Amino acid sequence: QTLAWSLTGRFAAATAGMAPGLAFSEDEYSDNILVFVFQRGGIDGLSFLAPMDGHADRGHYESLRTNGTVIPSGNLQALAGGWGLHPSAAPLLDLWSDQSLAIVQAVGLLPFPNRSHFEAERYIELGTPGNRFTTTGWLTRHLQTATNLPETMILPAVITESTIRYSLLNEPSAVTMRYPTNFDLDSHYFEEQQEVALADIYGIDSGELDVAGSQALAAQSIVEAIDWNNYIPANGAAYPMRPDNPERLTSFGEEMKIIAQLIKEDTGLRVAQTDIGGWDTHNEQGNLPNTGWFYENVRDLCASLLAFFTDLDEPSPNGKSWAERVTLICYSEFGRRAYDNADAGTDHGWGNNMLVIGGGVNGGELYGAWPGLAPGQLYKSADIWAQTDYRTVFSEVLMKRFHNNKLHLIFPGFTEQEYQPLGVVSGSLVDPDFND
Repeated sequence: QTLAWSLTGRFAAATAGMAPGLAFSEDEYSDNILVFVFQRGGIDGLSFLAPMDGHADRGHYESLRTNGTVIPSGNLQALAGGWGLHPSAAPLLDLWSDQSLAIVQAVGLLPFPNRSHFEAERYIELGTPGNRFTTTGWLTRHLQTATNLPETMILPAVITESTIRYSLLNEPSAVTMRYPTNFDLDSHYFEEQQEVALADIYGIDSGELDVAGSQALAAQSIVEAIDWNNYIPANGAAYPMRPDNPERLTSFGEEMKIIAQLIKEDTGLRVAQTDIGGWDTHNEQGNLPNTGWFYENVRDLCASLLAFFTDLDEPSPNGKSWAERVTLICYSEFGRRAYDNADAGTDHGWGNNMLVIGGGVNGGELYGAWPGLAPGQLYKSADIWAQTDYRTVFSEVLMKRFHNNKLHLIFPGFTEQEYQPLGVVSGSLVDPDFND
């Protein structure tokens, strides 16, 4: 642990050097944690959250969904305003009822849709719609422009995947860690000597490679000290098991459990990203039990999210619970068409839901303007018309939960006129900085 602290001290100095003039000054927001969950593949938002009987759009929904994807109103989990959650999203009702979950409707890339998975994912993670050549991700720029981070952080940024994600592109502190027990040099001989030699090599200079190498060694020393095999989640939190193997957690449940452990070990984690894929449901989507993939994927997502926040509902060193310190954003690259296709699936669309969960969330409410499902209300008679720029919600979370207002640096090209906060999260007011 001494190694980790000394190396991350060098990281802080190097990061400060990338942004001249920034002063690090901790405040009550400096130890909050941001978790970004990316639903890769484009989740069908209209199946995740559907109009129920009595809603003005229920009839339109039923007429648009004639090929097997319609969800009977009685199967939906009632929320508010005539809207109901997918039946296997029931675990989210606990978070909704205690006002920890907010749902923003009709969110998307503005002003026009992009239905390419690869381009839309890249634009969202880079934070620069229309420019896919940006050299850093939006979470990278958040970490590099925040002025209230501690001067030493043991493990500030983690991706629980096997490769770096665009959100943390070119962030030297970011560590990819899919399987913590394998997070090692994988050497059977002279491992300790190799670690010392590498630390000496990386300590010679303070370039990005040196910082990244030092950070990886520091992370390794911390991760190795955690007991990953005997961890018991708090409060009876039940991360979901695989249907075909009830002895093993789902991949997403496992990743959320890893993040929870890293947080509760007080490793200094400030940003984490994880993915849940499988949402590209062009055929045999299967919204109801025993009919296909979508039902099980929603169960995995929602049970994992509830388990995560249940697990974190324990006191942290600063007096708040860990759950209060975490704000989670869950989003996909785009939604699906308002109508289903002849193969009992849904094709690429536009507007979609965004989930915001945890500390500081003004939950138990739906946010954003809903455009409607009537023929004249759909984009090109096909898509849910996106009304809220996804960067608006990201920006509001960064400002109110993390006191980072450098929006012109985090989201280049995003204007003051485009930023229309919805009140999804609470926090002391800080003026957005749109100055170039």
